[in-house]
Order: sequence, then C-alpha cells, then structure tokens
Amino acid sequence: MSPTRRAILLGLGGTTASLAGCLSGDSETEADPTSIEVEELLTNLDTPWGIAFGEEGIYLSERPGRISLIVEGERETLFEPEVTEDGKGGMLGIALGPNEEFLYAYYTLDGENRVVRYDLNSGEDEPIIEGIPAAGIHNGGRVAFGPKGDLWVLTGDADDEDLAQNPESLAGAVLRLTPEGEPAGETDLPDPRVYTYGHRNPQGIAWLEDETPVIAEHGPSARDEVSQLEAGENYGWPEARDGEEYPDTDFFRPLVNTGPDVTWAPAGMVYYTGEEIPDWQGRLLIGGLRSQQLITLSLTEPDEEPSEGTVYDAEWLDDAYTATTTAALGGEIGRIRQIAQGPDGLYAITSNRDGRAHGEFPRDEDDVLVRLST
Repeated sequence: MSPTRRAILLGLGGTTASLAGCLSGDSETEADPTSIEVEELLTNLDTPWGIAFGEEGIYLSERPGRISLIVEGERETLFEPEVTEDGKGGMLGIALGPNEEFLYAYYTLDGENRVVRYDLNSGEDEPIIEGIPAAGIHNGGRVAFGPKGDLWVLTGDADDEDLAQNPESLAGAVLRLTPEGEPAGETDLPDPRVYTYGHRNPQGIAWLEDETPVIAEHGPSARDEVSQLEAGENYGWPEARDGEEYPDTDFFRPLVNTGPDVTWAPAGMVYYTGEEIPDWQGRLLIGGLRSQQLITLSLTEPDEEPSEGTVYDAEWLDDAYTATTTAALGGEIGRIRQIAQGPDGLYAITSNRDGRAHGEFPRDEDDVLVRLST
C-alpha cells in the first residue's frame, strides 16, 4: 500500500495566556504554528486502540478483538481473543515486554478487565492480572513498560466513583507490576499492586527525562487532568476535581486541570525526544478524543519563564512545574487515540468509528494509522 502524504499548517501562533487552570470553549485556544506532514500508513482500521514498536514491526490492537503485526504497510493478524466490546470496553492497550518475548494486552471480557501476555514464539497466552472492575464506560486500558522495566496499568473507576477511593480496589488506579504480574511498587497500600488511586479514567502515561511518571486522565464534563505520580498518593476523584475542592485536602494536585468549560478527552501520551519534529522535543504530546486535536504540553521550573501558550499556574495546582499547552492537528485527523514515538518517527492512530466523532468524521478511510513529521 502506498502511503498518502499531505502537509498541514497547524496554526498561526498565539499569545501567552495565564488562565489559572480554567479555559473557555471546547478545546485549546492557543495554536502551535509548526507545519506538519501527515503520512497515512494504514486506512480502514476498526477502531484501533494501541500500538507498540518492535524489531519485527508495529503491533496494533483494535477494539473488536484483534492484534496485528504491521510490516512495510502490510498487516498480519496475530491474535483474535474473545472480548466484550460493550460501551467503551473491548481490546484496549498493548505493550511489548522486555526482550520482545511477550506482548501484553488489556481487554474486557465477561464483566471484568484483565491483562494477559502472549508468547510471541508459541502464541500461547497467560493472565497477568484479572478481576479489574469493568463497565460500559471508564475502563482505563493503557499498559506500558516504564524505564525500569516495570509494567504500568491504568484502570478506570468502572462507572462506580466509590471504587476510586477504595485503596483495596483495582479500579480507578495506576498499577505497577513486574513483567510476571507481581507487585513492583513501594507503597503501604493494602494491595501492593496499586501504585496510586483516586483516579477517574486515566488513559495516557509517559515518563519525563528524569523518569518521573506522568498521566493524563478524563475529567467529568471537562476538568481533564495531567498529573505526576507519587507512590501511594490519593488523586482525589470523586471528592476533588477543581480549585474549590482541592484546597484544604491531602489529595495530590494535578499539574493541569482544564477547568469546567474545556474538554480535551485525553488519551495516549508520550514524552517526545525524536528529531523528526524539533519544535516538539522535550514536550509531552497528548492525543485528544472529544477535542479532535493533539495537545503539546511543556513543563518548566517554577522560576523559569513559561513557554508560549496557555499557562496553568493557579495556586492550587501542583507547583513542581508550570505547565503550558498548545494545540495541533485541530480537526485534521479526528479523534486521536494514541500518540507514540517509534524508531523512525512519531505515530498516531484515530478512533473516529467509535460513534463519538463529530464534524466531518468519520471519513471514508477511517480509522487510520499515520506518521507525523515536518
């Protein structure tokens, strides 16, 4: 299949805005002026959710229950497990394990979410963790290996807010495991697999240059958040989600809260270190679903001048960094489910056929896997 290329001018710049963690409108107001080329590698995908990169090629998951290997534009189906696709469940995130012996997958089946690993040599599967609460919404679903070789699993509250405040529950949490599924974190929580709790529906995780983990999670009617993780901490959901509720609590504060009027619907996230788009080096890149855009997020030390864009500097936010965001690809490829850095570029997949796209989406060729460059 010959890839399709098109150049997109992402924006016309903008002035720095300090909005105390609250914005107005449906998406970011600051546009990134970087000119980006979008190369379509695969089209007509069936609601893809996760991608992972290995020596053999690109691994891709699709919600109805398929994991494929993509080599030079050709797709081979590897695994087709039975999954439950009701609501927002189904085959979700995937991650390639150390030494590329196993592929890990998070999926919904029979009222629960689970993580299994597939032996890439024999094709056999093995449960790593089971019994993660599931529902028609808020299943989380991202899995990723961190810089120390641990498996991180992001779970949603499974449409039951109380579970997020229960440290014994696997719902509304970030789990840290060994590749075999044993606890890998260092916390005093009742279930040692739970690294942090009090989350609503996190779907993006990345690591800063100093290996600090950072997540992005969906808020209720806007109020999306980006937070750095600290072992054993409670992140407040559903008790706190804005500047009126966080103060005078012990909940760990977010670096970003988009406020009551702005919805990103953040999905996959990566800390970008590539060379293909120099302007984005050292930024967190976050896929936006409802906002149908790519969010670029810069973190600066509190005593440094923040980057140009929308600045989050309210007193009640986490003051470890000042966060500044701009928007890119607004309305160009639709709902961005994952943004990921591969060995030969920056990749994104869309979720325009999940019934929640708007505007001109879904298009005839959706869903798509694309590579981004300048």
